[in-house]
Amino acid sequence: MSPLSETVFQGGADFQRETYSQAHRCDHCGKLLIRYGHMDGEEPEQWLPRAGAHKDFPDVPAEIASLAMEAHDCLSVNAGRGAVILARAVIEATAKDKGITNGNLYAKIGQLHTSGLIREHIKEAAHEVRMGGNDVAHGDILSGPFSYEETAEILTLMDEVLLEVYQSPARVERARQQRLNRQQGSVNP
Repeated sequence: MSPLSETVFQGGADFQRETYSQAHRCDHCGKLLIRYGHMDGEEPEQWLPRAGAHKDFPDVPAEIASLAMEAHDCLSVNAGRGAVILARAVIEATAKDKGITNGNLYAKIGQLHTSGLIREHIKEAAHEVRMGGNDVAHGDILSGPFSYEETAEILTLMDEVLLEVYQSPARVERARQQRLNRQQGSVNP
């Protein structure tokens, strides 16, 4: 990877130490990467987005998967509020995709559970995502920003909902089809 550009910021009221940042283009995916740090080398340099931050959601409808991937992208650049509000949107979009369109998100999560789409502990996970998102959506941000760890936990809970509703059932269906195909192959030589 070669740098696309380089900018060095020097001291001032807000910057006590010289810093640098460089933009790079990934040779594999072509996306932009940012490398930054302090010129004195006292702290390790960092990269945005963080390595391993991108996450795929096979078997999830494209629109919902796109929201979930964007939430993880937000996490990779420490945009916790953005990640959490997107995670909340994923839960709501999942309910709507499953035909649950009436009521507020609290009620929709309850309907996901009573319809058998999610188990009790996944219902509670969805409510935790909802409550975190509500803090942002309703302007209740006086407690400060979400830490990286808090945001990562909320996204893990969002991932669990997607696993329960879409990915696990699709995996079971693929295994069933493979078994049936194997059985048909042994019956018809």
